[in-house]
Amino acid sequence: MDISAFEKKYLQIPSPVVELFDPLWNEQNIRLFFKRDDLIHPTVSGNKWRKLKEYIRIAQDNPKKGIISFGGAYSNHLYALAYVAHILQIPCIGIVRGEELTWESNPYLKQMKSWGMELHFVDRTYYRKKEIPATYHEKDYWIIPEGGYSLTGILGMKELVQEIQENIQTNYLISAVGTGTTILGLAKYSKYNTIGILCLNNENEIEYHIQELQLDLPQLHLTKDYVFGKYASNPKELMEFCEAFQNQQNIPIEPTYTGKMMYGVYDLLKKKYFPEGSTLVCIHSGGIK
Repeated sequence: MDISAFEKKYLQIPSPVVELFDPLWNEQNIRLFFKRDDLIHPTVSGNKWRKLKEYIRIAQDNPKKGIISFGGAYSNHLYALAYVAHILQIPCIGIVRGEELTWESNPYLKQMKSWGMELHFVDRTYYRKKEIPATYHEKDYWIIPEGGYSLTGILGMKELVQEIQENIQTNYLISAVGTGTTILGLAKYSKYNTIGILCLNNENEIEYHIQELQLDLPQLHLTKDYVFGKYASNPKELMEFCEAFQNQQNIPIEPTYTGKMMYGVYDLLKKKYFPEGSTLVCIHSGGIK
């Protein structure tokens, strides 16, 4: 099964776009749309598939022994990769941060193993090097960086931008920022003002990636005002916002990524950051938590 057949059988591509309404932006004559990439698939949702797609295409067109990638104990990226590799029958190995872990440590690791992913647990110092363990010969495998970060992962955002452009004349694209792959791709392949809501304290790392990949992204703006301290700390204020948003819009969002993004968007709207009459498209990037 190739990529096109996989998408047709398992995924909802293109993902739907819905307009959201609230007096907060209606009174500013602003239109706000939500790109529902979370509805692509329950497991391979949102930017997980967008970032994996081109890597999988390369692996299918140029077969090796399999695919190796990296992630933490609750990695959405590894979880999605394990599922896709299982369906497409591509051997895959996950290098997991935390030598104290086993495949039985949580339900996500158990599921990844049941899908056939070989799990290799390493200590945190080794993990930061992003090296392939000596057990495997690097040239025998396709290597996907953590979170899909690279020009290959960024290329997967081109189709996302095209889907948006076909439906909406927008002024701003807005996304949560983790490894940076999604926001860099949005900024690279569109001409819109692109706002990245940082979800980790990694602004310097994102700026380094821009320089490393020699990207010219004058329309990109990153804000670190909505990180909420430690990653995935789930403070009460943010949790209450996510609950209120779901009650109002009937769309679930989680506090780690999309919740922070929308909290930031609401705050920017309250501050009248966007010119009156603007059209915003916010990316619901999905995830399993």
